[in-house]
Parts: sequence; C-alpha cells; structure tokens
Amino acid sequence: MRVAREKLLAQLESVNPGLSAREIIEQSSCFILKDGEVLTFNDEVACRQECMLDTINGAVKADPFLNLLRKMDEEYVDIVQNEGELKIKAVGGKKTRRQAGISMEDKVVLPIGSVDKPKDWKELPDDFTEAVTVIAQCASKDESKFIITCVHLHPEWIEACDDYQIARFPMEIGLGKPVLVRRESLKHVTTLDMQEFSESKSWLHFRNKQGLILSIRRYSDDYPDLGAYLDTDKGEQTELPQGLKEATEKAEIFSAEKGEENQVEISLRAGRLKIRGQGISGWYSEVKDVNYEGDPITFLITPNLLRELVENYKECEITSNRLKVDGGKFTYVTCLGVPKKEE
Repeated sequence: MRVAREKLLAQLESVNPGLSAREIIEQSSCFILKDGEVLTFNDEVACRQECMLDTINGAVKADPFLNLLRKMDEEYVDIVQNEGELKIKAVGGKKTRRQAGISMEDKVVLPIGSVDKPKDWKELPDDFTEAVTVIAQCASKDESKFIITCVHLHPEWIEACDDYQIARFPMEIGLGKPVLVRRESLKHVTTLDMQEFSESKSWLHFRNKQGLILSIRRYSDDYPDLGAYLDTDKGEQTELPQGLKEATEKAEIFSAEKGEENQVEISLRAGRLKIRGQGISGWYSEVKDVNYEGDPITFLITPNLLRELVENYKECEITSNRLKVDGGKFTYVTCLGVPKKEE
C-alpha cells in the first residue's frame, strides 16, 4: 500500500512513550500494527493511535522502522507485509530505486490486552500541562524509593516530593480519589497536548485531538501528608535578582551534562546570590546582588524549575531551613543547608 511518509512517521512517533529501550517484555520494543491502529506497551505506559497501515498486522521493531523513514526524503512510500518481513519501497523516478525489508513477527504476544480500555472521558483543566511540567520536576529519580518517584494526583491538587523539595499545584481535575503515577510515565503528557482523561481500575488514560490515547499505570499506595512542610514558619522576604534566568541558562550548559541529575546549586549569603552549574567538561558560576541579610544557605534545583520561579514569581521567603515560593498558582518549598566553600 502507498502511504504519505511524513504522516505515517508522525503517527508512529506519537506512540514512542510506550516503547521500551530494552525489551523487558517480549515485543515491548516493537510497534504493534493491528486493525488499523499502531500500539506500544512497556508495562508502565501504553499508547494507541490510528495508523495508515490498516492492512498490516504484526509486530515490527520500532528503531529500524523509524530511522529508515526519517532518513528517506520521498513524499510517498510503498509498504507491504510479506513472508515475515515488512517491505518498504521508495516511490519516485529512476533515482529512487531504494527498498528495504525489516523482520516482522505475524504473531503478537505483547500483552496489550491487559490495559483496561477507557470509557467515560472528562476534559482536563487548561493548565494541567503547566502543572505537570512544574510538579514532575520535584519527584525523585531514585528507583529505590518508590513513593517519591511518583506524582500524587489528589482530587484538589497535584504534588510531588523528592525528600528535599516539594511542589503543590492546586487543581480540581475530577478524580474520584487520590492516585499515584510514576513521574517518568506522567511526563509524556507535557509534550502531547492532552485534552481529556479517563479512569479505569489500574490505569489513567489521556487523549488528545489527534486521537492518541496514552495510558499510564496508577497506584493506590498511601502518600505522605505534605501540608505541614508547605506551611513553613514566617521567614525573611527576599526578591529574586534580575538576570537570574540568563545566568541559569549559562550554568545549564554544564549541569545538563549530568543528564537525569541536571541541577544547579544556589548559594545565598548577605547581599549576594551565587549560581553554579557543574558537569563533566567544566563549570560556570555567576554572582548576583540580592536583598538578603540572613545566614549563609545553599540548595540544589533543576534549571527548568528555577526558570519557572524566576519568570513568574519575584519574591521568596526564607526561614532557618526552608526556602518557599508561593505565588498563588503553586507552592514550592526546598530544604536548605550550609554552602560549600567558595572557589
């Protein structure tokens, strides 16, 4: 069958969140083509989307299929299923004598059927994506501590904590009861422009205007009460200095080299704030004047979250062991310590 290459590529790329980098489940690194849909499933995330390849059924490795389509430049390609392979042929003039075959399994063993199917859809709040973008950055990446790797979706707010920092975003989503979802699963929502959600027994489902359904596994474990930590003692009001956003961007040149551990260090002492980003290849630091007169303190924060705070909130409140930003839309609190010796 002849299909528009770029449209097919967009359909396949939209279900990437359900792929597994290493095949923890058989066929979890594959696209499942079935009954006019493309599906992926890695045990924590499942995706399904309408697909142009409606006459093809089976499992094909995702990486070679995607990479081939990306490197081709023809507007159309012919794709057929034949004797254990998916055959892709460029469509064009004499110079497009290009074709490839990718091994394909006719039998689907990926347990995509174990994912509950969504029924009743509800609209998501307009600022849901914004909330997830901010809050997910405060969940931990430490897989040895399950609870703090999750985002807590409460009927009245979204929150996360990694034992050092907390963020809560008041929001009534329409959930029946609180649920936990893994940070690494929920973060896909921020790039897919989700408009609706649905609940089922073991899954939360999200859907966008293109018809993509993203299903993420939900958990019912008890989440700690963070209210007491958010209600800090009254502290010293300090204005975040101008130019901190630009300084953060420079510091992140190096801190981003740490990948999942991308954080910059903020040190405060009387009259000055220092930001420092360090990576494998080097480091960057910058000092800013600030109206702070308290004891020396330091904390780590992700660059994206720091930029969010600087862009939207001018003031923060500092106590002996907490820094708090409360702009009305969301509340952020981080634990403080003694700064390292300055270089």
